[in-house]
Amino acid sequence: MVERVVDQQKESWLKLVALTVIGLALAAGISAFKCISYVTQVQLCAAREARLWQDYQEESVRKDNYGMYRDILAHLKLPEVKVAKGQKTQAGRIKEYEDEMGRLNQERDQIKKEARTLALQAEKLQKKAGELGLAVILLQVGIMSTASAALTRKKILWLAGLGLGGWGLIYTVMGFMF
Repeated sequence: MVERVVDQQKESWLKLVALTVIGLALAAGISAFKCISYVTQVQLCAAREARLWQDYQEESVRKDNYGMYRDILAHLKLPEVKVAKGQKTQAGRIKEYEDEMGRLNQERDQIKKEARTLALQAEKLQKKAGELGLAVILLQVGIMSTASAALTRKKILWLAGLGLGGWGLIYTVMGFMF
């Protein structure tokens, strides 16, 4: 009877091992889902950024076209003649082209600013995804070590699993803080 009580006390830590496995598995699952969320957000940011750079190039081509029209008109040096009411003079058209080029420059600058902001946001999200990916790996190794402790009945493996799991939990918390 005394042996049975001693064996039960020796094996009571196995209940803690089972709880450790469950806790680490839960943390690993949550970390994996959040990691996937960050990776998806990175992909969406990259797609929006690519679209903005495409818009930037489009605005650049349009601006260059207006510059070319302005230069052609300036070099033609057409004689100033009386124009019908409502028609624009050469100088008026050149001014119109320059105004349009200025507007397109402002739009390009705004697009560039938005694209860079998205790139910075994607970098932050990528870092968080990396932290959570590392957390998942550490938690899974902790689960494996803890489960091995239950099978081999060696407390050192359980303690190693607790250490790795704790390290993984630190990365999980860091991954959730933005």
